[in-house]
Formats: sequence, structure tokens, C-alpha cells
Amino acid sequence: MIAKRAILAVACAGAAVALMSGCSQAAEAPADATTSMQGAAPTTGVADAADAAPTLGTRETALGTVLTDGDGFTLYRFDEDTADLVKCVGPCAEIWPPTQGTPVPNPNSILPGTVGTTTRPDGVEQATYDGHPLYRFAKDTAPGVTSGDGVKGTWHVVTVDAAQG
Repeated sequence: MIAKRAILAVACAGAAVALMSGCSQAAEAPADATTSMQGAAPTTGVADAADAAPTLGTRETALGTVLTDGDGFTLYRFDEDTADLVKCVGPCAEIWPPTQGTPVPNPNSILPGTVGTTTRPDGVEQATYDGHPLYRFAKDTAPGVTSGDGVKGTWHVVTVDAAQG
């Protein structure tokens, strides 16, 4: 009797792992997309997530006024990127999820810079601010955290200076 229960438990665990693997693979792209499209309306499917526009705002931090997504998470730029060439792809983009879509400034924030987009190597549109492609840092655990600033000397918060523009 114990052997049957052990076999049944192993079979159930294997089935659960298989189901979870399939779900995580199917949900991977939308999860990445919705991670970076903060402030957008709730999505009901993959097409909705791809069509949603990321909201850009600002937040006061110890580093000054920084650019944020719609959830208040700090946005970053990568020194190796240019307005026309995104170099953070593959494993880099897992740690630094790109902000996908055409950005919309939060009406309550003053953004003196220019918002726009660039096309990633995979064909996805990525939000830009003053020509810099925008990213979140996966290790930032709450809005206003700026732990990605200075990583490898090439990642920096995007500061918003009202004197710009």
C-alpha cells in the first residue's frame, strides 16, 4: 500500500512539474512584457500586453529625481546601448527587463526630456528617454529602490532634471 502511494505521489509531482513547465514557458513572453509595461491597464491576454503603453513618471530618491515606470520602479540606462542599437539582449535582458512599447508620460510628472522608442534586435519596440533605451532592474524589490545604479560601471538610473529641456 505504501509503495502505491509513493508511486502515485511521484507521478503527481511529475505531472505538476510538467504542467508548471509548460505554463511558465507559455507565460514567459507576456510576463516579461507586463513586467516592463507598468501603469498600463490590466491585460487579458498576450495581444493586450503587447499593445499596452508603459507609463513614465518620476520619484525622489537619494540619487535625485529618477525616471520610473507606472508602478514607481526605477528605470535605468545601459552605457553600451545607443538610440539605434540595443546591446542588452538574452541573459542581460532577464536581469534588466526592457521597458517595452511606446511610453506615455504620467500627466502628474514633469518630463523635460524626449520620450520615444527604438527597435530591439528581436523586433520589439523598447521605450526610450532622451534616446536611451529603458530597463528595470530585476533585483529592485520595491518602488523607489535604486540598487541597479552603478552595476558593472555601465548601468545608471535615468535622472530627470527639470533644468533640462
